[in-house]
Amino acid sequence: MRDALVVGDAVVDIIVPFPRLSGSGRRRADFSPPCVQGGGTAANTAVALRRLGVPVSFIGSVGDDQYGRYVRKDFEAEGVGTGMVIVEPEMNTVGVFAFVDETGERYLWGWPRVDQAFKAIDEAKVDFGAVRAAAWVHSSGMAIAHDSSARRAILRIFEEARGAGVPTSFDLNLRADDGRVDPLFMRAVRDVVELSNYVLGSSDEEFTLLGDGDWEENARALVRKNRTVIVRLGKDGAVGIAEGGEIVEPAFNVEVVDTVGAGDVFDAAFIAALLRGEGLPGALRSGNAAAGFKVARKGARSSPREKELRAFMERN
Repeated sequence: MRDALVVGDAVVDIIVPFPRLSGSGRRRADFSPPCVQGGGTAANTAVALRRLGVPVSFIGSVGDDQYGRYVRKDFEAEGVGTGMVIVEPEMNTVGVFAFVDETGERYLWGWPRVDQAFKAIDEAKVDFGAVRAAAWVHSSGMAIAHDSSARRAILRIFEEARGAGVPTSFDLNLRADDGRVDPLFMRAVRDVVELSNYVLGSSDEEFTLLGDGDWEENARALVRKNRTVIVRLGKDGAVGIAEGGEIVEPAFNVEVVDTVGAGDVFDAAFIAALLRGEGLPGALRSGNAAAGFKVARKGARSSPREKELRAFMERN
């Protein structure tokens, strides 16, 4: 099987649980130490795809620093191809500190704040021949949120994929500031959407921001003959909207522990199912199952392997 290509952001997550305090204000003995793991919306999807048996290579930039080396080693350990990971010595690989309180709420802070590597993808260093020969191309709005070389390179990658007939998918990952999306970011999102065969996102969090209607109206407005829209509905499952109609698949009933990365994992299982030749209903079901598996566990990288996903679906 040809490689699927995932292009976008790769960072390191540093998860820091807040100390649990006793009545006297002293730290309790059950304080959990910080942990480090790979992160980034696109990187999470790449790893989840590989765990589901899909050959994957990653396109994106890291710095020549401790976090950048961690990202590459993590990809290699997971079996994700790193031949197109670009190392930029003058850039910084971002570490995202996730401060977690006793209720599980997370407060995120990326560092360093300048010269962030995930915003930089030098088109001259991208193998467009590999793009045109790929089995699939996927990306996320996180890497085009800024007016940077990554935004321009991802648009070019999608143009090349579209011209070669390679299926493409794009997760909106819209980032709003006080309910508003930067106009240049929104324009870039719409440009990539125009080149995408599948557009994925969350209902209230993302599709609501795309127009003057409610999320359903805005999602339906994106549908074309060659474009299907996938709306993730959380505990209510997911809906696939195509020119021929709509399909709703219910969620799997699990006890939710951690929702971070659930959308990234859904995307991976959805793509993997389509690459296996399953139709839209099967792909939605696989996406819901993978997301359900993940939210019952801590960490954005708690995605299932092929056998684990099959077993989860059989049990539920």
